[in-house]
Amino acid sequence: MIEKGIKISGLSPARLEAGGALKDALEKFDWFYIGEEFCENLLPAPAELKRTAAFFLEKGRKVCVLTPPVSERGIKNLKSAFRLLSRLDPDAVELTVNDFGALELARECGLRVKINAGRLLYGNLFMVRRSTLRLINPQALRFFTSRGINRFELSATGERPRTDFGGAGSGELNLTLYYPYLNMTTTRTCLLGVPDIPPHESAAGINCRRECAVASFEVKHPLIKESLLVRGNTVFMRFPRKFYSSEKSLEAMRVNRLVYCPFP
Repeated sequence: MIEKGIKISGLSPARLEAGGALKDALEKFDWFYIGEEFCENLLPAPAELKRTAAFFLEKGRKVCVLTPPVSERGIKNLKSAFRLLSRLDPDAVELTVNDFGALELARECGLRVKINAGRLLYGNLFMVRRSTLRLINPQALRFFTSRGINRFELSATGERPRTDFGGAGSGELNLTLYYPYLNMTTTRTCLLGVPDIPPHESAAGINCRRECAVASFEVKHPLIKESLLVRGNTVFMRFPRKFYSSEKSLEAMRVNRLVYCPFP
């Protein structure tokens, strides 16, 4: 059976309810993905993360906490978040990491929740070539499985690719597909919020105003026929068409969870 999730990032239950989306989401989805995948500036405060997680757990839903790549500045915030999350039910909470440092920090904090490898890490293991999703690094798979990680997250591309996992068993490798947005590239620098800075100057004094929390921006280029969407430090492409014919076809690809993203 395919599990269904929704990525709400930093939206609180109160904001979802104010927008008229909370009741519908609770009826349709088993998993709620909270937190932030791509930028440490957007990661909610630890207490807010815990409140949001506790709300959905009380509603009988499961929660996956997304975490971004972190610098020295973000480590302190992430450590506090891990300590608070350690008080929640480990059978109903998962953690997705997009940074090897975050993975080690979770181990240091003694988190007992299941950990997943996020969309920014899938390139360490997989490659899509000629409509085939291929496992290209068995050593990396062993690295992750030795740390209890057997769920890997990636974006749907609007196609139904064949798979070549090189004999890896289902206990080693399960996939979560995010849709309908494909994350194409992520940078350390905000593409829209940081002004042009000369090489001899520093970005240290520039405060993040979280403009990307308001909207994404559509970008067109004469050499690219598709429209690109820029949100903060990440560029996305949207694939609106259906990417699977049946749940059985997903299971054949080792996909057993889908995560809907209302926005990039």
